[in-house]
Parts: sequence; structure tokens; C-alpha cells
Amino acid sequence: MITHIVGNRPQFVKLAPLYHEFQKAGYQQNIIHSGQHYDENMSDVFFEELGIPAPYVNLAAGGGSHAQVTAKAMIGLEEELLDKKPELVILYGDTNTTLAGAVVASKLCIPIAHVEAGPRTHNRSNPEECNRVATDHLSDVLFCPDAVSLQNLQREGLGDAACVTGDIMYDTYLSIAGQAVQEDAQEEIIVMTWHRQENTADKARMESILNLVERLGSKIVCPLHPRTRKCLAQFGLLERAESIANLEIIEPVGYVEMVALMNRAKLILTDSGGVSKESSFAGAKCLFMLDLDVWEDLLREDWIHRVDPENEESVSEALRIAEGAKRVAPEDRPKYYGDGHAAAKIVQELISRKLI
Repeated sequence: MITHIVGNRPQFVKLAPLYHEFQKAGYQQNIIHSGQHYDENMSDVFFEELGIPAPYVNLAAGGGSHAQVTAKAMIGLEEELLDKKPELVILYGDTNTTLAGAVVASKLCIPIAHVEAGPRTHNRSNPEECNRVATDHLSDVLFCPDAVSLQNLQREGLGDAACVTGDIMYDTYLSIAGQAVQEDAQEEIIVMTWHRQENTADKARMESILNLVERLGSKIVCPLHPRTRKCLAQFGLLERAESIANLEIIEPVGYVEMVALMNRAKLILTDSGGVSKESSFAGAKCLFMLDLDVWEDLLREDWIHRVDPENEESVSEALRIAEGAKRVAPEDRPKYYGDGHAAAKIVQELISRKLI
């Protein structure tokens, strides 16, 4: 039995192609949902759209601090892994769910495969950085989305456990892109996602982001994360956000609709590491609202531009970039993340390492 442990949107997207690949090869597998994302629009819809079965259990670990979510997930995961006794646990990305799975499975001596291993921001104040470093060092095999991630792991002494497969999210993006048809496809927009604690924990920071949105001028469509909506309301800023003329706030969307939005975008404004990378799949350059070194190749190529909404010089540069933004043709997009067959490479690597 292979057990997949997931808990949020990007992990569902990464899970789908690998689940289907194992299914084709005849392996038994099950899915544990930590419940880290518990809003239906952030969770259930993804399983339906991506054609993967509902998890057999939801641990309802969502809500609370990092420690509370991780602890609740660990307690539930220990019980489930002791009961099901899988031969392999597969973890995805860098969430609290990922960390909880790594700690529990390693203590139960269950082999761990980590999908999207090796990215580094080189900043331990970023909670996801702590999660990904710990998970990589507890895992038995590490599947890297790009060459930079492999180099990071080699520097940490993990090279023998690691290999480059390409980015599994690209597998899913390619499978969905043809379905993602939307009306008004001729209108180019700015797509915004906004959820990180660094950008939602402080009223002044949230105000600066709203100021940036207003000054960008172009139509911006933002599927608003439930936590961001809650923080805006707590700080008395939700009414102001809803009154910005060029900002269209919508409910969280499934992956098909998100791909459709990105495929209309001339620019993507985000604080999500995953979405900043997906921008290169969709052909829209990215303004990244955190001072973190995500996806070094895309930063070096000036595909991702960091913007500090509280710094006028940085905002002025962002406005200049936005003014000239336009969609990039497929043949001119960055090609750092494989060929869309990461899932097949992962299965073959697990077979060759005798882990399945």
C-alpha cells in the first residue's frame, strides 16, 4: 500500500498525476487528507476536477497556529499509519501537513518519498523553509522539480537520495490547460493570489498591498483566500478592498478555473511560491510580494520580479513592469521544469530504488 498525505490546494494538484500513474501500474494506494484546508472551495472541488478519489479520512487538523495544525496532523497521522501500515508514504511540498507526515512516518520507520524536494529560500524565518528542510532530511528519496533544487540537496549532503524529475505540477497544468476555456478570453487581466502570513498578519502591510492593487490600474481578478478575507475583515479593510474599482474579488476557485484565469493573465501578482512558478507555465510574468529567493532561475531571468508594497521605489518598478506586461508565447516561456512527464519518472525511480 502506498499512502499519499495531502492537506492543501497545491498538494492536490501534485497528487493527481502521480495517483493516476500508480493506478495505471496496478499499485494499491490510499489518500489521507490532513484537513489543513477545510473550506470546500479550497479542497473538495480539486478532487472532483482532477479525477482522484476522495481521501478515505480527513483528520480535520485545520485552524490554529502552526504548532497546533502540525500537532493535530501528527496525532491523526500516527493513528492512521499504524492502522494501515503502508509500505511507502508520499509527501508533497512544504506545508505543516508535509512536516507532520515526515516526522510521524520516519519515527514509524516507514520509507518516505518527497515530491518537490530541494527548493530553498535560504531564509529560516519563512515557516515553509523550515518544513521543507526538515522533510528533505527525513525522507528516503527526493524528487526535485529542477536542477537548482538538486544542487541545494547536494550541498546539504543529500545528493544520493535525490534526482530531477521535472515539476509534477506541470504534468497537471498540461492535462488541464486544454479544458480551461473561459468567456472573455480576449481580455487580458492581472491575476492575484494573496494568503501568506507575512502579508496578512499586519494591518499596515495589508493596506500597502491594497494601495499597490489600486495603483496598478488594470483589471485585477483575485480569488480571495478565506484567511485573507478574515484578516481584511478583522482590520476593517474588507469594505475598502471591495470598493477598489479595478479589483474583482471572487470566491476561491478550483484548479480548472485557476488555469483559465492564468491563461488570460498578462501578469500575475502573488505571494505563493507555487503560483509564481506556475506563471511560467501560463506565459504571464510575475510580481512576487515577498522578499524570498524562490525559483532562482526565474528570478535570474527576470520572469519573477520581487515587489515590496511598502517601498515606493519597489512599487514604482512594479508599476513600470505592469504597464508593459503582455502574454508570452509558449515557445518563449522558461523551460526549467521538465517535459510534463514527472509522474512517470517518479514511479520508475521508486521501482529502480526498490521502494515499491
